[in-house]
Amino acid sequence: MGDFIDFFLKNPFLIIVLIGILSSMLGKKKQQQQNDPNTPPKKKWQEVMRELQGEMGQGNQQQRPAPAPVRKPEPQATQAVEVMDVMDETKNEANKRIAELRRLQQKYDQERLYQKAKADKITSAISDTSSPVYRKGPSFGKKQLIDGIIMSEVLGPPRAKRSLQRSRR
Repeated sequence: MGDFIDFFLKNPFLIIVLIGILSSMLGKKKQQQQNDPNTPPKKKWQEVMRELQGEMGQGNQQQRPAPAPVRKPEPQATQAVEVMDVMDETKNEANKRIAELRRLQQKYDQERLYQKAKADKITSAISDTSSPVYRKGPSFGKKQLIDGIIMSEVLGPPRAKRSLQRSRR
């Protein structure tokens, strides 16, 4: 018995083949159970719909159709007047809101201009050309900056004598 188990464990291909054979045998049994003569044959949906329509047609011949419900005609003029009133109310509310927003915008613009004038007045009072704090610094062009970097490399210590950490920064 041990040799039999060792033989199967050493041959995984044989195990796969046996599993396939067993699954196909079980599948055939299921198909046979589904084709059982006790179950009615399956019908296509078109056939089922024809049968239902035939039954409905026979049922309709026996019964009288119900009369259509009688509706009371409402005057359309009153509905139109109501709709116009609602439209006028919403239009008036919208116009009021627009006027309020325009008033707030003007107020905001006036406040912004006042604050800007106030800030300009303060900066003009503070600026002092003789003070070193407010004095404008030197301005360099692009070419002058490039020349300065090159000169710092030429005039500075050799690269081999500089520390490695400094050059990584």
